[in-house]
Amino acid sequence: MTASVAGTARREQGFTLLELIVVLAIVSLVAVALAPIANPWRQGGTIDVAAREVVIGLRAARTAAIHTNREATVTFDAAAGEYWSDASPSHRALPAQITVGLGSGESSVGQVRFFPDGGASGGTIVLKEAHRSAVIKVDAMSGKATFHVGP
Repeated sequence: MTASVAGTARREQGFTLLELIVVLAIVSLVAVALAPIANPWRQGGTIDVAAREVVIGLRAARTAAIHTNREATVTFDAAAGEYWSDASPSHRALPAQITVGLGSGESSVGQVRFFPDGGASGGTIVLKEAHRSAVIKVDAMSGKATFHVGP
């Protein structure tokens, strides 16, 4: 009977490798789940992503105008916080915390037209978040869309 008591005493001296792996996996999952919430560098990242998506949509419309040899239009609805184009008619919504400003004055709806020669009507779109903003410019001569994110 002393042999079985000695056997259990040896097993209870520490953790098994499997137990350590399970605990480390759980801790890792919790850390990965909480990282976006606690990351101070993430703040303002939404405006970067939104600006890039809008520029990609503008560039796609320009490419479609050149490729199809027909005018393509990108429409922005500032009140609804969404935009769409002839090339891709599905409406794309911007994140709720981002507001859209159009260079066309007080109107809540604005358009950028792209022509078959690569030119555009030109324009400026301003995306604003709590502490950051992105200015998207479409050059009238070349039709190229660029953006700058700043405070």
